[in-house]
Amino acid sequence: MRKKENREYARDRREERKDEKREKILNTAFRVFVERKIEAVSMGEIAEAAGIGRATLFRYYPNKLELVIAVCTKIWKDYLDRLDQSRPISSIGEIPAVGRLIFTLDSYIELYQNHKELLCYNDNFNHYVSHVSCEEAQLEKFHKALYSVDTRLHMMYEKAKQDGSFRTDIPEEEFMRSTVHAMMTVCAYYAGGFIWGSEANRDYTPELLRMKEMILDYVKTENGSEKREKS
Repeated sequence: MRKKENREYARDRREERKDEKREKILNTAFRVFVERKIEAVSMGEIAEAAGIGRATLFRYYPNKLELVIAVCTKIWKDYLDRLDQSRPISSIGEIPAVGRLIFTLDSYIELYQNHKELLCYNDNFNHYVSHVSCEEAQLEKFHKALYSVDTRLHMMYEKAKQDGSFRTDIPEEEFMRSTVHAMMTVCAYYAGGFIWGSEANRDYTPELLRMKEMILDYVKTENGSEKREKS
């Protein structure tokens, strides 16, 4: 019995060490990719920065694309897990749909304020995977990590159909692209300094809040198109 327990303990410790090494690889890769951009970094440079051999790195991640996807999956899952703790998915029914929309827009502004590196990496990630040979199956884990976001946004839109707190005459996918996804894109561009006339190290939160209010001003009105025509 004691031998079996020792074998199980040894096996568990090996798995723990593997998990710790994987965590170190992903955290190191994230830092290096943010600093130098994904395209410019080699697997050898990641191995060196993580203090491991190239062969070890390739045992965990056979190629750079798999590593890039694993990094993006981890950083979004970690962030979304923390977000879920502050606003559980079960709480969606407790507030108007527009309240959920406001919370979502505010979360992107909070990313700009406190997690610029995540926004910058995500923007670089989207560019990278669109320019390399990446199959949909390779992104399956990444999409699963975003499940709670997609689910919440869909539930938010469905609730708006019931409570009328924001317009639903726009098809759901188009609505999401022109509101929450547009807000995230703007925040990412401000974080990366890709805005015309922007200055380094300046806080552009007031402009992002203005963008948020513009989105809300439009989506809260079913007759938004009529208002624009009259003006």
